[in-house]
Amino acid sequence: MNTQSNNQTPLFAIGRALLGALFLVSGIGKIFGFAGVAGWMASAGLPFASAFLVATIAIEVIGGLLLIIGWQSRWAALALAAFLVPVTAVFHGFWSADDAHFQEQLTAFLKNAAILGGMLLVFERGIRKPQ
Repeated sequence: MNTQSNNQTPLFAIGRALLGALFLVSGIGKIFGFAGVAGWMASAGLPFASAFLVATIAIEVIGGLLLIIGWQSRWAALALAAFLVPVTAVFHGFWSADDAHFQEQLTAFLKNAAILGGMLLVFERGIRKPQ
């Protein structure tokens, strides 16, 4: 019988930190490429792109850091999961992509869906009792 709680195993901590690193690096990249990312978001039809980008950066950087350090990681994972749903639908709609971009958008959609699954596992595993 494992006496460690599920969210304290070394493999869980490594997986959680790797998921967090993805968001942290992405958020930092958006800071340094703010104008370009805001323009891309606006070109996708998103109103108030700069304001949404600031919120995106905050969610990605703070959520990523919380996952990496393991503090409030359940809630960070839940927030990032909720964030991923509209982001994936708005920016990776493979169903409306032209032939040249279909595979790229399908891959991005599935990648985000897999990350969403990881966030749900972090959330769920953080509340399970050790067996």
